Amino acid sequence: LATVKADVIADRAPRVAAEPDGTVQVHACHGPARQVEVLRECLLRLFEDDPTLQPRDVLVMCPDVETYAPLVRAAFGQGVHGHPGHLLRVRLADRGLRQTNPVLAVLGSLLELADGRATASEVLDLAATEPVRTRFSWGDDELERLREWTTEAGARWAIGSRQRATFGLDAFPQNTFNTAMDRILLGVSADESENAWLDLALPLDDVDGTDIDLTGRFAEFVDRLAVSLRDLAGPHSPAEWLRVLMRALDLLTDTAPADSWQSAGAHRELVAAVEFGGETVLRLADVRAMLSRSLAGRPTRANFRTGELTVCTMVPMRSVPHRVVVLIGLDDEVFPRTGGVDGDDILSRDPVVGERDLRSEDRQLLLDAVMSAGEHLILLYTGADPVTGVVRPPAIPLSGLLDVL
Repeated sequence: LATVKADVIADRAPRVAAEPDGTVQVHACHGPARQVEVLRECLLRLFEDDPTLQPRDVLVMCPDVETYAPLVRAAFGQGVHGHPGHLLRVRLADRGLRQTNPVLAVLGSLLELADGRATASEVLDLAATEPVRTRFSWGDDELERLREWTTEAGARWAIGSRQRATFGLDAFPQNTFNTAMDRILLGVSADESENAWLDLALPLDDVDGTDIDLTGRFAEFVDRLAVSLRDLAGPHSPAEWLRVLMRALDLLTDTAPADSWQSAGAHRELVAAVEFGGETVLRLADVRAMLSRSLAGRPTRANFRTGELTVCTMVPMRSVPHRVVVLIGLDDEVFPRTGGVDGDDILSRDPVVGERDLRSEDRQLLLDAVMSAGEHLILLYTGADPVTGVVRPPAIPLSGLLDVL
């Protein structure tokens, strides 16, 4: 590592092969999950070899922190004694707002359900989110009960015939949530032991008289969800979209007094997203794309340099000197990041010198990370397909660094 940094500072090509001393490690792994596991073992070895090394001396950077965040949570910081790595304290920085604000996560799920099939699993997963649970006062046992009822009542996808009309199946109300709710509600006062149909519904036998309160809350949830999805179909003006989105959150979510910041933050982000929309009519896809950009992860000072092992995204000026610097996820076709090309951006059709180039910036970020590593530099990438085992090349900037090494 010292030889590479000296050559970079002197702006000279490598003159002689340096003797490997373990300060630079490059690991080719079978997929992102294996990268995180290898990272954990490497860090444990460094901590064991150097008692003075602390978690705050380690910085882990990756091109897409959202991809690796759940993998890092699973491998580190469990607080149990099953593996030494579970005792390491890890702080994830630069997370998207959907990951840090559960109310915004509910909003994102609603936007996806609005023009989707609204399958039973998606609807029940929405019901299990914390803001929705708080609104309808559901416990763990009650949610499990709802899953059993949904399965037995035959709900598979779509709230009702109106939502199925998008797929040309509005004449088939079978296996919708409305049909399932008819069976569940009739099951409170009747049973199916005699196979006695009431109009077009067969009462569900598994519903007891003591379940009246739960069935009522479930019916109210399905009805409010249907109203919200109907309004989200669009198109609307920005002001109308703001009203519709806030109404959907008010109908379906609630927070404890200590978490009231979640609702306030969600409303603030919605107002900021449509503030300059004017009178332009926006479709659902437009609103979803607009909110996905505003709710994406952004580099901030939060959760950075907190005294714990930090995992963050790769952004300029983030390569603060650390004793150990780790770059994870340097996969081919992922790094350098390409970025989406906006068809309405006229300047991107004829770029000139001095304009932003994400690929060049990422190459510079790799160089900055190398120079900020004080004692150890660890690089990880997917070198083989996790299913077939086919060898995959490293990212182009990493390949150039390997040539230097």
